[in-house]
Amino acid sequence: MRKALKGYTLIEVIVTVAIFALLVTPIVLLIQQSIKVNVSAKTKLEVAEVINQAVETLVYQNVYGIGNMTINGYTVNYDIDDSFKAGTIQNIENSQIDFRMYLDSTGKLTIEDLTTHNKYERNISSSSYDKLEIEVRYDEVGKRAIYTFMLNGATIATFISGNVTQPAKLGAEFVSDSMSHYLYLVVDGVYDLSNHLTTTMFNLWLTNVNNNIKIIATTPFIVYDNSPRHALLTGVEKVKRIYLKIYDSKGQFVNDYTTYYSNRVK
Repeated sequence: MRKALKGYTLIEVIVTVAIFALLVTPIVLLIQQSIKVNVSAKTKLEVAEVINQAVETLVYQNVYGIGNMTINGYTVNYDIDDSFKAGTIQNIENSQIDFRMYLDSTGKLTIEDLTTHNKYERNISSSSYDKLEIEVRYDEVGKRAIYTFMLNGATIATFISGNVTQPAKLGAEFVSDSMSHYLYLVVDGVYDLSNHLTTTMFNLWLTNVNNNIKIIATTPFIVYDNSPRHALLTGVEKVKRIYLKIYDSKGQFVNDYTTYYSNRVK
C-alpha cells in the first residue's frame, strides 16, 4: 500500500508568501515612517537647543563680526551686524516686538500692546514671588499671534498681534526699574491654534533684569538675552542683528535663524 505524502504544493507556498508579504510590508513602512518622524522631531529639538546656546554665547561674550562655533556636534556659522540700527536705550525697535512689559520702582507692572497701545496694569509683590505666565498661540496661516497673560493663575490680558500683510514679530521686551519686587516670568513655548507645541521661536529681550526677576523658559524654543544692564535707562543703544546657519556633523545645511538684541554703547 502506497504511503500518503503530506506537505504543501508549490502554488500553496507561493500564495502563503504573497499573503505574508502583503501583511508585513505596510507594517515595515509604518515602522520606517515612525523612525523618520522621530528622527525629524529629535533633530528639530537639537537644532533649537543649539540656536538657543549659540545666541546666549554670542550675547554674553559680546561677539561681533563673522565666525563659527561647534555646539553639540553641530557647526554654527554666525554673522553679527552691530550697526544694524540705533535708538534710545529705553526701547528696542518696535519693529521687532509685539508687546512690552515694564516694572517700575513702585512694583507696578505695565503690559503694553504695541498694536493698539492698550495698557494693562497690575501690582507685583515685594514680599514673595508672583507668577506671570505668557501663553503664545500662533496662527501660521493668518500670521497672527494670540497672547494671553495670567498673573497667579488669573487672566489679566489677551490681545492679538499681526496679520497676513504684517505678520506678528513673536518678540517682546521686559524692562525693570525695581530690585525689591519679585516675579517669575514663565513662557512655555509657541503653540498652534490646536494647542500643539510648535518649533516656532519666540524672542524676549531683557533690560535691567536682576535676581528678583526669574525667567522660566520651559522649552528650547524661547530665546532670551539676560545679560546685565546698567540701572539708568540713558545713553545710546545699538540693535545688533545675529544671523546663524546651522550644519550637521556631515556638513549638511540644517537651518538658519535671525534674531536681534540690544547692546549698550557708552
